[in-house]
Amino acid sequence: MLPTLGTMAYGLYSLLLTSTILVGAASINLTPTERYLQDSAPKLAGIKYTVPKAVLGSHPNTRKLEVAHSFQTLQGVSHSIGGSSSGTTPRAVNRRSAASILGQHQRQGSAYGYENVTVTTAYGTQYAAEVHWNSVPLLLLLDTGSSDTWAITHNFSCLDYLGNDVPQKTCGFGPAYKPDLWNPYGPTDPQTHMFIQYGDGEIVTGPMGFADITVGNITVRKQQVALAERTFWFGNNLTSGLMGLAFPSLTNAGLGGGDGHESYNQLYYPPLFTSMVNQGSVPPLFSITIDRNASSGLLAWGGLPPATGLEKGKDVELDMIITNLIDVPETAYDYSFYTVIPDGWQFGPNTNTRKFPYIVDSGTTLCYLPSAEAQQINTAFNPPAIYLWMYGAYFTSCDAIVPRVGVILGGKTFYLNPVDLINQDMVDPLTGLCMTAIADGGAGPYILGDVFMQNALTVFDVGRGKMRFLGREFY
Repeated sequence: MLPTLGTMAYGLYSLLLTSTILVGAASINLTPTERYLQDSAPKLAGIKYTVPKAVLGSHPNTRKLEVAHSFQTLQGVSHSIGGSSSGTTPRAVNRRSAASILGQHQRQGSAYGYENVTVTTAYGTQYAAEVHWNSVPLLLLLDTGSSDTWAITHNFSCLDYLGNDVPQKTCGFGPAYKPDLWNPYGPTDPQTHMFIQYGDGEIVTGPMGFADITVGNITVRKQQVALAERTFWFGNNLTSGLMGLAFPSLTNAGLGGGDGHESYNQLYYPPLFTSMVNQGSVPPLFSITIDRNASSGLLAWGGLPPATGLEKGKDVELDMIITNLIDVPETAYDYSFYTVIPDGWQFGPNTNTRKFPYIVDSGTTLCYLPSAEAQQINTAFNPPAIYLWMYGAYFTSCDAIVPRVGVILGGKTFYLNPVDLINQDMVDPLTGLCMTAIADGGAGPYILGDVFMQNALTVFDVGRGKMRFLGREFY
């Protein structure tokens, strides 16, 4: 889910994490995926971290966070044998690169865990993570396309598109967070608030403070988070907020109690995954498999999950690039989104090899392509898909014959399963047509959303500044 961008932003995971102890570069009880990588894909050599100097950033003063070296056992995480966070820091100083923060330290005794990703809609368009917020269980949207973590308060105000108060149920949230707001750590000092507007127009604002956040058995102590007090939101009646896993340059904290959204009021803070690594709980890597229409997908902190249907030989590693895709100056020189440059698209007998940056985003359902590519692929459906302006998307017969479609990554074509190319959950009531999975991204940014991630094991190797993809079209 991208902030301030025109995306179909959906996402809903449910997960718990278990862990396996790592000893050096090897692990006890290799997962099937790691065994595959070891035996059949030597160029993706397991979990070993080296940090190229280019990843560390160009400004020494960006490395203000001090790592608390910790280790995790099967019983949990031992916390803080030294080091602390500096708290919020003005954006005027470049402290934005998560790669520089995460990559300058090698994990000592870190572990990784993996557990189920649960689908909660009939056609697998929404995914969420079970998160314990000061021991209170909440279901939060899992989003690699944004960075803030927030939940609604029990007395939040739900707004309509004109900003008028409407009944809370209109926003469609799940259970709210009810205990004392910031026990035991208190609010941020100085006082800050979160204000974020997502691509589909949704708006969330509320005060910021600190809480212990546990995802599976990985606990982040004193994580900066927000409690939403005013929202304009299209909910699913299950999730209570959102967990962002992107870089610090996309955080949305502002000075004061609710006003002042101008850029000069913005503050930097380390988001959840940055803190998780800095506290020594996991290596600087996580990976995701999404199983279509099933609850058997996995998310792994610090390693790779076991996964079925891996295609032998279809594994690539691409640079995670820095590029200014949105109107935030810091993103021009610091990591922001998980961005790669594909070699093009294959559809039927045709190939388009124009190169553009694409964001890998678990919070967006569809794939958003440049206009020409989107039109070419949608025309290849039988019957051809038509563009409906009211949705900003292409629609075709729900039982249309789909073309063979794949994105070319590192010279290899990662095909999208035909089942994923028509969204049976999005039907236009006037025409009876179904939305296709290939959307027009206009001038960008372009996105590889859940439709793509359902066909690959995706590895976010922050410590090395790399993205890894293993094909798994059929499973």
